[in-house]
Amino acid sequence: MTPKEKAAFTVDESKCIHCGRCVNVCTGMVLHLDEEGVPRMDEFERFGWRGCWGCEHCLAVCPAGAISIFGKVPEGSLPPAPPEADEHLERVIANRRSCRRYRDENVDPAIIDRILRAMQCAPAGGNANNTEFTGVDDKDRMRQIRAVAYAKMEEAAARGVYTSDFNEFYYSKMKQSEATVRKGDLLFCGAPHLFVAHAKATGKWAADFAINCNLATAYFELLANAHGLGTVIMSYSSDVLRELAPEAREMLGIPESHYMKLVVGFGYPEIPYARGVQKGDHKVHRWTDISKGQLPLL
Repeated sequence: MTPKEKAAFTVDESKCIHCGRCVNVCTGMVLHLDEEGVPRMDEFERFGWRGCWGCEHCLAVCPAGAISIFGKVPEGSLPPAPPEADEHLERVIANRRSCRRYRDENVDPAIIDRILRAMQCAPAGGNANNTEFTGVDDKDRMRQIRAVAYAKMEEAAARGVYTSDFNEFYYSKMKQSEATVRKGDLLFCGAPHLFVAHAKATGKWAADFAINCNLATAYFELLANAHGLGTVIMSYSSDVLRELAPEAREMLGIPESHYMKLVVGFGYPEIPYARGVQKGDHKVHRWTDISKGQLPLL
Protein backbone atom coordinates (compact mmCIF):
# COMPACT_ATOMS: atom_id res chain seq x y z
CA MET A 1 0.00 0.00 0.00
CA THR A 2 1.39 3.38 -0.98
CA PRO A 3 1.51 6.33 1.45
CA LYS A 4 -1.26 8.01 -0.55
CA GLU A 5 -3.45 4.92 -0.24
CA LYS A 6 -2.81 4.82 3.52
CA ALA A 7 -3.96 8.43 3.79
CA ALA A 8 -7.33 7.45 2.24
CA PHE A 9 -8.08 11.02 1.18
CA THR A 10 -11.63 11.19 -0.23
CA VAL A 11 -13.94 13.99 -1.32
CA ASP A 12 -17.73 13.96 -1.43
CA GLU A 13 -18.06 15.90 -4.68
CA SER A 14 -21.76 16.50 -4.07
CA LYS A 15 -20.79 18.64 -1.05
CA CYS A 16 -17.54 20.24 -2.24
CA ILE A 17 -17.91 24.00 -2.88
CA HIS A 18 -14.50 24.30 -4.62
CA CYS A 19 -13.21 26.91 -2.14
CA GLY A 20 -9.64 25.57 -2.08
CA ARG A 21 -9.21 26.04 1.66
CA CYS A 22 -7.93 22.49 2.04
CA VAL A 23 -5.12 23.22 -0.43
CA ASN A 24 -4.17 26.42 1.41
CA VAL A 25 -3.84 24.70 4.81
CA CYS A 26 -1.98 21.60 3.61
CA THR A 27 1.48 21.94 5.16
CA GLY A 28 2.69 18.92 3.20
CA MET A 29 1.60 20.63 -0.04
CA VAL A 30 0.26 17.36 -1.42
CA LEU A 31 -3.20 18.67 -2.36
CA HIS A 32 -4.27 20.46 -5.53
CA LEU A 33 -7.52 21.38 -7.26
CA ASP A 34 -8.30 19.54 -10.49
CA GLU A 35 -9.89 21.07 -13.59
CA GLU A 36 -13.29 20.97 -11.90
CA GLY A 37 -12.01 22.65 -8.72
CA VAL A 38 -12.18 19.43 -6.70
CA PRO A 39 -9.25 18.75 -4.30
CA ARG A 40 -7.05 15.79 -5.12
CA MET A 41 -4.09 14.29 -3.32
CA ASP A 42 -0.75 13.86 -5.11
CA GLU A 43 1.43 10.82 -4.77
CA PHE A 44 4.10 11.33 -2.10
CA GLU A 45 7.18 9.50 -0.86
CA ARG A 46 6.40 9.13 2.83
CA PHE A 47 4.61 10.83 5.70
CA GLY A 48 6.32 13.87 7.23
CA TRP A 49 8.69 16.20 5.43
CA ARG A 50 8.35 14.31 2.16
CA GLY A 51 4.56 14.20 2.07
CA CYS A 52 1.40 14.32 4.15
CA TRP A 53 1.90 15.29 7.80
CA GLY A 54 -1.22 13.46 8.96
CA CYS A 55 -2.53 16.66 10.55
CA GLU A 56 -6.10 16.31 9.21
CA HIS A 57 -6.29 20.08 8.65
CA CYS A 58 -8.02 19.41 5.33
CA LEU A 59 -10.84 17.59 7.12
CA ALA A 60 -11.08 20.26 9.81
CA VAL A 61 -11.12 23.32 7.52
CA CYS A 62 -13.70 22.15 4.95
CA PRO A 63 -16.83 24.29 5.51
CA ALA A 64 -19.06 21.79 3.70
CA GLY A 65 -17.79 18.68 5.47
CA ALA A 66 -16.82 17.13 2.15
CA ILE A 67 -13.38 15.74 3.05
CA SER A 68 -12.49 12.51 4.84
CA ILE A 69 -8.99 11.20 5.52
CA PHE A 70 -7.45 8.23 7.35
CA GLY A 71 -10.94 6.78 7.60
CA LYS A 72 -12.09 9.77 9.69
CA VAL A 73 -15.31 11.51 8.60
CA PRO A 74 -16.33 15.11 9.40
CA GLU A 75 -19.31 13.96 11.46
CA GLY A 76 -16.93 12.39 13.98
CA SER A 77 -15.26 15.70 14.86
CA LEU A 78 -16.24 18.10 17.64
CA PRO A 79 -17.38 21.55 16.48
CA PRO A 80 -15.44 24.66 17.60
CA ALA A 81 -16.25 26.08 21.03
CA PRO A 82 -18.75 28.95 21.01
CA PRO A 83 -17.40 32.48 21.70
CA GLU A 84 -18.86 32.50 25.20
CA ALA A 85 -16.54 29.62 26.10
CA ASP A 86 -13.57 32.03 26.01
CA GLU A 87 -14.32 33.30 29.50
CA HIS A 88 -14.59 29.75 30.82
CA LEU A 89 -11.09 28.92 29.58
CA GLU A 90 -9.72 32.12 31.13
CA ARG A 91 -11.29 31.15 34.46
CA VAL A 92 -9.84 27.64 34.25
CA ILE A 93 -6.33 29.03 33.70
CA ALA A 94 -6.67 31.78 36.33
CA ASN A 95 -7.99 29.37 38.98
CA ARG A 96 -5.68 26.44 38.31
CA ARG A 97 -3.73 25.62 41.47
CA SER A 98 -1.46 22.78 42.52
CA CYS A 99 -3.73 20.51 44.54
CA ARG A 100 -1.91 18.57 47.26
CA ARG A 101 -4.85 17.10 49.17
CA TYR A 102 -7.42 14.80 47.54
CA ARG A 103 -10.55 12.92 48.49
CA ASP A 104 -9.98 9.18 48.74
CA GLU A 105 -12.25 8.18 45.87
CA ASN A 106 -12.04 7.32 42.21
CA VAL A 107 -12.90 9.91 39.60
CA ASP A 108 -15.92 9.07 37.45
CA PRO A 109 -14.50 6.85 34.63
CA ALA A 110 -16.59 8.76 32.07
CA ILE A 111 -14.70 11.97 32.93
CA ILE A 112 -11.31 10.27 32.57
CA ASP A 113 -12.41 8.80 29.23
CA ARG A 114 -13.46 12.23 27.94
CA ILE A 115 -10.16 13.81 28.99
CA LEU A 116 -8.03 11.08 27.43
CA ARG A 117 -10.07 11.21 24.23
CA ALA A 118 -9.46 14.95 23.96
CA MET A 119 -5.76 14.39 24.69
CA GLN A 120 -5.40 12.70 21.33
CA CYS A 121 -5.43 16.22 19.87
CA ALA A 122 -2.69 17.66 22.11
CA PRO A 123 -0.16 19.57 19.95
CA ALA A 124 3.23 18.14 19.01
CA GLY A 125 6.09 19.53 16.98
CA GLY A 126 6.01 18.23 13.43
CA ASN A 127 2.65 16.65 14.22
CA ALA A 128 4.59 13.75 15.73
CA ASN A 129 2.18 11.14 17.03
CA ASN A 130 4.69 9.30 19.18
CA THR A 131 3.70 10.65 22.60
CA GLU A 132 2.05 7.96 24.70
CA PHE A 133 -0.24 8.46 27.68
CA THR A 134 -0.25 6.18 30.70
CA GLY A 135 -2.85 6.67 33.39
CA VAL A 136 -3.57 5.06 36.72
CA ASP A 137 -7.36 5.28 36.87
CA ASP A 138 -7.93 3.22 40.02
CA LYS A 139 -6.99 4.43 43.51
CA ASP A 140 -6.21 0.92 44.78
CA ARG A 141 -3.68 0.38 41.98
CA MET A 142 -2.27 3.82 42.74
CA ARG A 143 -1.89 2.80 46.37
CA GLN A 144 0.15 -0.25 45.33
CA ILE A 145 2.48 1.81 43.13
CA ARG A 146 2.87 4.40 45.86
CA ALA A 147 3.76 1.77 48.46
CA VAL A 148 6.57 0.33 46.33
CA ALA A 149 7.98 3.72 45.31
CA TYR A 150 7.70 5.22 48.80
CA ALA A 151 9.51 2.30 50.42
CA LYS A 152 12.40 2.57 47.94
CA MET A 153 12.58 6.33 48.45
CA GLU A 154 12.76 6.05 52.25
CA GLU A 155 15.26 3.20 52.08
CA ALA A 156 17.55 5.33 49.91
CA ALA A 157 17.12 8.40 52.14
CA ALA A 158 18.14 6.35 55.16
CA ARG A 159 21.44 5.73 53.34
CA GLY A 160 21.79 9.39 52.45
CA VAL A 161 20.90 8.77 48.82
CA TYR A 162 18.50 11.10 47.03
CA THR A 163 17.45 11.84 43.48
CA SER A 164 19.83 13.82 41.26
CA ASP A 165 17.91 17.07 41.85
CA PHE A 166 17.45 16.62 45.59
CA ASN A 167 19.56 16.58 48.75
CA GLU A 168 18.97 16.10 52.47
CA PHE A 169 17.65 19.65 52.96
CA TYR A 170 15.00 19.45 50.24
CA TYR A 171 13.99 15.97 51.30
CA SER A 172 13.59 17.05 54.93
CA LYS A 173 11.37 19.97 53.87
CA MET A 174 9.21 17.60 51.86
CA LYS A 175 8.95 15.26 54.84
CA GLN A 176 7.89 18.20 56.99
CA SER A 177 5.09 19.00 54.54
CA GLU A 178 3.55 15.55 55.06
CA ALA A 179 2.16 16.70 58.40
CA THR A 180 -0.07 19.38 56.90
CA VAL A 181 0.07 20.03 53.16
CA ARG A 182 0.67 16.62 51.59
CA LYS A 183 -1.59 14.44 53.73
CA GLY A 184 1.12 11.97 54.73
CA ASP A 185 2.43 11.45 51.21
CA LEU A 186 5.31 13.62 50.04
CA LEU A 187 5.72 11.51 46.91
CA PHE A 188 2.31 11.76 45.20
CA CYS A 189 0.37 14.08 47.56
CA GLY A 190 -2.14 11.30 48.15
CA ALA A 191 -3.49 11.66 44.60
CA PRO A 192 -5.79 8.74 43.73
CA HIS A 193 -4.81 8.89 40.05
CA LEU A 194 -1.73 9.50 37.94
CA PHE A 195 -1.13 10.66 34.37
CA VAL A 196 2.20 10.32 32.54
CA ALA A 197 3.03 11.56 29.04
CA HIS A 198 6.07 9.69 27.72
CA ALA A 199 7.84 8.97 24.44
CA LYS A 200 10.82 7.06 23.13
CA ALA A 201 13.71 9.45 23.74
CA THR A 202 16.46 8.19 21.48
CA GLY A 203 17.87 9.41 18.20
CA LYS A 204 18.03 12.74 16.43
CA TRP A 205 14.68 14.10 17.63
CA ALA A 206 14.85 13.01 21.29
CA ALA A 207 14.80 16.57 22.65
CA ASP A 208 11.76 17.45 20.53
CA PHE A 209 9.90 14.38 21.74
CA ALA A 210 10.59 15.46 25.33
CA ILE A 211 9.05 18.87 24.61
CA ASN A 212 5.99 17.15 23.15
CA CYS A 213 5.56 15.22 26.41
CA ASN A 214 5.67 18.44 28.42
CA LEU A 215 3.13 20.06 26.10
CA ALA A 216 0.81 17.09 26.58
CA THR A 217 1.24 17.35 30.36
CA ALA A 218 0.13 20.99 30.33
CA TYR A 219 -2.90 20.19 28.17
CA PHE A 220 -3.92 17.31 30.41
CA GLU A 221 -3.77 19.51 33.48
CA LEU A 222 -6.00 22.17 31.93
CA LEU A 223 -8.50 19.58 30.72
CA ALA A 224 -8.64 17.98 34.16
CA ASN A 225 -9.21 21.36 35.82
CA ALA A 226 -11.93 22.18 33.29
CA HIS A 227 -13.76 19.09 34.58
CA GLY A 228 -13.48 20.28 38.18
CA LEU A 229 -10.59 18.01 39.16
CA GLY A 230 -7.55 18.95 41.19
CA THR A 231 -4.09 18.40 39.71
CA VAL A 232 -0.46 18.66 40.70
CA ILE A 233 2.47 18.47 38.25
CA MET A 234 5.40 16.68 39.86
CA SER A 235 9.00 16.18 38.76
CA TYR A 236 10.37 14.75 42.01
CA SER A 237 7.97 11.81 41.81
CA SER A 238 9.15 11.09 38.28
CA ASP A 239 12.79 11.21 39.41
CA VAL A 240 12.05 8.71 42.18
CA LEU A 241 10.38 6.34 39.72
CA ARG A 242 13.28 6.67 37.30
CA GLU A 243 16.26 6.69 39.67
CA LEU A 244 15.25 4.99 42.92
CA ALA A 245 12.22 2.81 42.25
CA PRO A 246 12.38 1.19 38.80
CA GLU A 247 10.07 -1.53 40.13
CA ALA A 248 7.29 1.04 40.50
CA ARG A 249 7.98 2.35 37.01
CA GLU A 250 7.64 -1.19 35.69
CA MET A 251 4.24 -1.36 37.37
CA LEU A 252 3.26 1.58 35.14
CA GLY A 253 4.54 -0.26 32.07
CA ILE A 254 6.72 2.64 30.90
CA PRO A 255 9.87 1.45 29.06
CA GLU A 256 13.27 2.61 30.28
CA SER A 257 13.98 4.11 26.86
CA HIS A 258 11.08 6.54 27.24
CA TYR A 259 11.39 10.13 28.43
CA MET A 260 9.22 10.92 31.46
CA LYS A 261 10.09 13.97 33.52
CA LEU A 262 6.71 15.31 34.60
CA VAL A 263 3.84 13.31 36.07
CA VAL A 264 0.41 14.60 37.07
CA GLY A 265 -1.44 13.51 40.17
CA PHE A 266 -5.17 14.16 39.91
CA GLY A 267 -8.49 13.53 41.60
CA TYR A 268 -11.34 15.26 43.38
CA PRO A 269 -9.84 18.01 45.56
CA GLU A 270 -10.35 17.78 49.31
CA ILE A 271 -10.04 21.55 49.72
CA PRO A 272 -11.75 23.60 46.98
CA TYR A 273 -10.45 27.06 46.19
CA ALA A 274 -12.89 29.96 46.41
CA ARG A 275 -11.10 32.24 43.95
CA GLY A 276 -8.01 32.69 41.83
CA VAL A 277 -4.85 34.51 42.91
CA GLN A 278 -3.58 37.84 41.55
CA LYS A 279 -0.13 37.46 40.03
CA GLY A 280 0.29 40.90 38.44
CA ASP A 281 1.78 41.64 35.04
CA HIS A 282 5.47 42.23 35.84
CA LYS A 283 6.48 39.32 33.58
CA VAL A 284 4.60 40.62 30.57
CA HIS A 285 6.57 42.68 28.03
CA ARG A 286 4.62 44.30 25.20
CA TRP A 287 5.96 46.18 22.22
CA THR A 288 3.65 49.12 22.93
CA ASP A 289 5.24 49.53 26.36
CA ILE A 290 8.75 49.33 24.94
CA SER A 291 8.05 51.88 22.21
CA LYS A 292 6.73 54.31 24.83
CA GLY A 293 9.96 54.03 26.77
CA GLN A 294 8.40 52.18 29.71
CA LEU A 295 10.76 49.26 29.23
CA PRO A 296 14.40 49.28 28.13
CA LEU A 297 15.11 48.35 24.54
CA LEU A 298 17.22 45.21 24.29
